[in-house]
Amino acid sequence: MVVHIHRDKTLLAHMGKKKELVRILSITETGAVAHYELVDEPGVVYMPLIVNGRNIEEFKILGEQLSLF
Repeated sequence: MVVHIHRDKTLLAHMGKKKELVRILSITETGAVAHYELVDEPGVVYMPLIVNGRNIEEFKILGEQLSLF
């Protein structure tokens, strides 16, 4: 099962060795990132590879950013 994160609450993370800044859109019950978008490319949704309930790519959660609008 996938848990979607509401658009008003932005969960930011660094992804991979290059530490690209991404916005996490949904996660699985096991805590794996299911959907994300690059902060510089909003609207382009990516689905990372998940094996045995874990992401192959490394995601480091930075925290939640609340939208002011």
